[in-house]
Amino acid sequence: MARQWRRLLHELKLSTRGRGDAGTRASQRSTASQSSTRGRGEAATRVSEITAVIVSWKDAEQVEEAIESIVRARTRITGAGPRVSVVVVDNGSGLPGRGRVQTICPDATLIANPSNRGLAAASNQGARAASGDILLFLNPDTRAEGDPFSEIRRAFAEHSEAVAVAPRLFDLEEGPRSGKELASPDREDQRTFQLRRLPSLASDARHLLLVDHLLPNNSSRRRERYAEEDREEAFAVEQAAAAALAVRRDAFERIGGFDERFFPAWFEDVDLCQRLGALGAILYWPAARFRHRGRTSSETLGYAHFLPVYYTNALRYRRRYSLPARAAYRLLLSLGMALRLVALPFRRRMPRPRTEAARAYLRTLTVAFGRTPLDCRLSTVGCRLPQ
Repeated sequence: MARQWRRLLHELKLSTRGRGDAGTRASQRSTASQSSTRGRGEAATRVSEITAVIVSWKDAEQVEEAIESIVRARTRITGAGPRVSVVVVDNGSGLPGRGRVQTICPDATLIANPSNRGLAAASNQGARAASGDILLFLNPDTRAEGDPFSEIRRAFAEHSEAVAVAPRLFDLEEGPRSGKELASPDREDQRTFQLRRLPSLASDARHLLLVDHLLPNNSSRRRERYAEEDREEAFAVEQAAAAALAVRRDAFERIGGFDERFFPAWFEDVDLCQRLGALGAILYWPAARFRHRGRTSSETLGYAHFLPVYYTNALRYRRRYSLPARAAYRLLLSLGMALRLVALPFRRRMPRPRTEAARAYLRTLTVAFGRTPLDCRLSTVGCRLPQ
């Protein structure tokens, strides 16, 4: 089945080359239709239990609210729905609300790490402790809406080719947005943020050279973010944010889980989707829904610390590029940070203080030249974060 799926994807790429966005969408819908027919013609994949895996770092209140939403959602499962279990891994923050978590969800499994092992390592810990045949990775700032678990089960049951299912994300304080306009990179909503194609040097250049900031709805970015797709319908994607991502346990184990070298976070989900995509389909499934706040970890870390760590992991991911492409990416990163520094005094609206932004750009500039961020000296468990 994995071999058939790879062949379908290969044919899709060949058929859409040079045909533009309309051809791409038509071919994707044709592929989704073939996949659905094939899934219905085979025995449904049995999903008996879904385990929600949540990694905590200095966000006890968010974790409690996330678990409360899961417990509420479990009560809405009707008939022969899936069992839902919960695993929480605390990354060295002591989980001040540990007793509260156990009160909210007495059957939750809690794992406490003495230090921050990073999101990837902690997620792998949670997966090993999980009892479900589906692993649902959730950020602490997500909230289940209705009963997403029965829909996740249905997606896997009807699509045997799917190795992962991405529930629909929408903003924590607002409902789903009906328009198809993309938000600016500095203020991305969930519709803009959640789904995208895997990175390429062309998309890197667009982002780093501020094209996407100046023209957020340019045709290339719209194609990359699946902007023309009907978000009320299911379709296959190359990459979905792991803020809420359900993965077949056997597929997760087959690829070796998250790559723990992406420390402390960021790009581990891009890498995971790239490897999962070699086994089967990543399916966006809008009938399963979660709210998501977003940017919580980066705000806790602070932008001046976040940005250089983010691009350190961006460089790690791009080690799969060719040698000339890797060199080009470093050059683009240098130019991008220099452009941001030059433009900084002229920007009217800033999502953060200018001095903090300047520090972030300068520190990321040193990353482009091969220097490890000051807060990110590698040790046996990864980077050491500021306390």
